[in-house]
Amino acid sequence: MKQKKILLLFITVLGVIGGSYLMIQIKQALDEYYHWKSREAVLEKELDDLRQEVSKHRKFLEKLRTDPNYQEEIARKELGYGKEGEKLYRFPKDKIDINSNREISIKND
Repeated sequence: MKQKKILLLFITVLGVIGGSYLMIQIKQALDEYYHWKSREAVLEKELDDLRQEVSKHRKFLEKLRTDPNYQEEIARKELGYGKEGEKLYRFPKDKIDINSNREISIKND
């Protein structure tokens, strides 16, 4: 009779330890699952933003390839081109501090 009680107590203790270990493992697995689900949502948003950016760039390139007026506008704006006989004025990017009459150099990357 005493051996049965000891065996039953031993099995109960093992069951409690095993159950506790199993619960800890399940909690860790759920925490990891929720972490990766939130990471997936962030990556999906980033992917959507990148797809929109690609679409915008494709539209820009298509318009640049097909619209001569747009080509001219971009060449003037981005490259500083002008029409024949047109005078272009370019100003330095350095700024002058009015209070001290010295130049402040700004690095252009």
